[in-house]
Amino acid sequence: MNKVNEKNKKEFQRNKETINIKEFMLLKSGEQDKLIEETLNKVYEGNVEVTKKHIDKVLNVAFDNKDNETFLPYSLCVQKDGNKLIFSFKKSNKALLILFLLGFLFIAGFATFSGVQLIGKSWMNIDLNSDGVPDLNLDLNDDGICEVNCTTKKNSKIPELNIDYRGNRKPTFNVKLEDGTISNKMNQTDENGKCFLNCDTNDDGWPDTNIDLDGDGKADINIDINGNGYPDINIDTNGDGVPDINIDEDGDGKCNKNCTYVVDKNSGQLTTGDGNVTLDTAALVVNFEAGSNVSIDDIYPDDQNDPLVTTDIPEVKFNIENRTNDVLYYNIYWTEVENTFLTDNFQVKIDSPNGGYTTGDWVSSPKQNGLIKREISIAPLSKQDYVVDFRLHGTGEEQNIDQGKSFKGRVLIELIKDTN
Repeated sequence: MNKVNEKNKKEFQRNKETINIKEFMLLKSGEQDKLIEETLNKVYEGNVEVTKKHIDKVLNVAFDNKDNETFLPYSLCVQKDGNKLIFSFKKSNKALLILFLLGFLFIAGFATFSGVQLIGKSWMNIDLNSDGVPDLNLDLNDDGICEVNCTTKKNSKIPELNIDYRGNRKPTFNVKLEDGTISNKMNQTDENGKCFLNCDTNDDGWPDTNIDLDGDGKADINIDINGNGYPDINIDTNGDGVPDINIDEDGDGKCNKNCTYVVDKNSGQLTTGDGNVTLDTAALVVNFEAGSNVSIDDIYPDDQNDPLVTTDIPEVKFNIENRTNDVLYYNIYWTEVENTFLTDNFQVKIDSPNGGYTTGDWVSSPKQNGLIKREISIAPLSKQDYVVDFRLHGTGEEQNIDQGKSFKGRVLIELIKDTN
């Protein structure tokens, strides 16, 4: 972040801009990003380097279904108010702060539902990571009282009460109620002492796994299924409180949508949910729309005209994204294969319209685990889409030999060359 002298700071903190959300929603994604960047440059007058992180925080507010707000460096408040997205700087009220401090000399120990009192202005609005945005002991209305991410321990960097989620400045965890009780507690444990809700795995004071956003006692996002301390399903990648990848739609603990794994750019090994690899460190990101597993049974040949029998088979869709600046190479495999069809009439076809592997025509389905295609190249910073189709090919003759048969399998991607 740029260093800003006090004179320039006072000048640009007078600025205010507004974006019409109805018009904003009609723009393409890239145009939306550009408009936000231009608006931030205008209010900051070029004194602050606008980053993708800043743009993403504004987008989260703009696309929220309800009115919301977020804060950017130098107390810039971005507020969604109906159909307006308002950019304005939050000015401090020194007179109010002085009155509060005088009153505090006579009324000690007073606390309210809205916050926890702290002694000394230097305790307020502490920026823990030097990005210009306060993280700890947030005084949102300049009354000298902490409303969000509050700690009563001097020099502590860990919030204790009214903890927010990913900087949204809304008390969500360890919320202090009017009667003094604490709602939606952090690090809730079972009878064996193992954390099962709002678990802080890195001891920074904010939850990382099994996060309960609405206080109903059930994990909503970043759910750790196998208990290894890392999220497996309903993973929120952008901090908006909505699952983005590995989405479990039916509550069975398994991914049904946007099933994603990453391949490490350092070791080249496949890693799924063990915490060693994130989207930020990925070389390849593989995203399956509805899971990489295939399970097919009770299928009839595709030349049947009876509407009461099943001939259509759901296709498998996925994409592979190269997040590096180098050409990468990968293999595609069939794994976990169980094929009980007795003929070669159960067939598969793979198509990739933008540079991936294509079978061209229908081929026999695999009978066992094995390689589909070796050394497929993918250009830097690009994405390849895949569709895998299946059919039980009708021969025009009796095919009872394949009646009641089934096929199961999973598509696996392996990085084989990484020039990083």
